[in-house]
Amino acid sequence: MKFLHDVWFTFLRRFRASLREPIWMFFSLIQPLTWLLLFTQLFENVILMPGFPTRSYLQFFVPGLIVMLAVFSSAYSGFEFLSDIYYGMLEKVLVTPVNRYALIIGTAMNWALELVIQMLIVFGIAYILGAKIATGILGIALTIVVVVLLGLGFFGFSNALVLKTKKEEPLVVTANLITLPLMFLSSIMMPSEFAPEWLRTAMKFNPLNYAVEAVRPLFLGEYNWHQYLISITVLGTLAFIGVAVATFTLSRFSE
Repeated sequence: MKFLHDVWFTFLRRFRASLREPIWMFFSLIQPLTWLLLFTQLFENVILMPGFPTRSYLQFFVPGLIVMLAVFSSAYSGFEFLSDIYYGMLEKVLVTPVNRYALIIGTAMNWALELVIQMLIVFGIAYILGAKIATGILGIALTIVVVVLLGLGFFGFSNALVLKTKKEEPLVVTANLITLPLMFLSSIMMPSEFAPEWLRTAMKFNPLNYAVEAVRPLFLGEYNWHQYLISITVLGTLAFIGVAVATFTLSRFSE
């Protein structure tokens, strides 16, 4: 019972802080929305290529954009703990009997809520532009599950890095270093069938690609349950490892 109380307390603290400065949640939407407008125009004619899975590049790209949103949001999520470190708040909290897992899980819950809100905003904008999830409400729910699991993995590693280094520079450098390569080593912008053999091999080790391959069929009107279950397994494992690493790093924060 105390564990749940600590989780709820941490979540409320983060949630209230987010309400005081909601602008930061919308700032992380700027880059994905800019790419939505630019890439859908830049790659507009690729749908004419033989074998392209849909007649609308917007419909094809939006699932990848949702995945990108989760990665960008989670890769920099460590700044929340960094703020606590700079102001001495984390040291004060850690001398209390609060559960360390609760601190990470409560923070993750607030981050996940913000991500879902951002996703719904993107869904709305994409719908206005002409894209839609062909599988309806169930497709939206399944998309949220996949994308949140992907983000939780990156959330864990981002916070672990901050808790280990206690500085913002390693987080910024690492986030910038991994996000774009992972994006281009996936099928976010082009079908995997169009990629060279070496790139398709690299995609098998890229968690972003597992998320895209699970979500995109939902936008195109299909339920690829086999791929979805594989992606859920991979991304669920990533999420568990990420949160576990962050919690372990937090437990050794004062050493």
